[in-house]
Amino acid sequence: MSEPIEYRGQTSWETFRIHAVGHTDVGRERDVNEDSMYVDPRLDLFLVCDGMGGHASGQLASQMAVRAIVEGVAASPSKSDIDVLVRSLEAANEGIYNYADANPECRGMGTTAVAMRVDGTRLHVAHVGDSRLYRLRGPSLQQLTRDHSLSNLYADKPELEGRLGPATSNVIVRAIGLEPQVAVEHRTIAIEEYDVFLLCCDGLSDLVDDALIAGIMQTDAPLSVMATQLVDLANKNGGSDNITVILVAVLNKSGFHAEYKTTLGF
Repeated sequence: MSEPIEYRGQTSWETFRIHAVGHTDVGRERDVNEDSMYVDPRLDLFLVCDGMGGHASGQLASQMAVRAIVEGVAASPSKSDIDVLVRSLEAANEGIYNYADANPECRGMGTTAVAMRVDGTRLHVAHVGDSRLYRLRGPSLQQLTRDHSLSNLYADKPELEGRLGPATSNVIVRAIGLEPQVAVEHRTIAIEEYDVFLLCCDGLSDLVDDALIAGIMQTDAPLSVMATQLVDLANKNGGSDNITVILVAVLNKSGFHAEYKTTLGF
């Protein structure tokens, strides 16, 4: 099994310190890991992409998306503009779509993406597809993104159900690279000390209930242990897909997380 990747850093204005851990695993039924993740100590950027299109194409799509998003964010001097993150996902979409168009063997390749960037006392979130961002604040776990799924589309527009067929929760209706243009959903929210954020692909969320995720995140275990526990639980429940998680804890400037009663290496 792969090992977690850790990052310790601080936000641009030193308002908070950030401790993050990323962990990706192929799962129990797949031969290739089509997920890609990014945990960046310079950009305060955290990113999960879940590729689709089969084996090499899905893996390539998620890798291309990560590269394009990172390059787009790194090219901007500002952390304060949510449009930077949105444009970076749009650029990833254009690059993957054009590559698949020029390489027929890759037609249909695409990827989900959920990206989070810390900006002082705020964070910017942008996503496409069904990779998710959760926030644990105190005892409450809240999903901050809404899946671009067929079932959610029917919930918003029930008149479409008869034309598009039966709703299936794991069928997504929006992804990076499938169309010439993509609508990127985005928001900016305030962060607080002791918030813990989880970015994950559906390899976790489809196999582990939110209540069990919250139970693991509420413990006083180090983030690396939490990440391993989440991946192990998804594998225990079948491991039918690749599994990727990133945990991001918001600490005070001293690096002390009073909620967990532990220092995290600062």
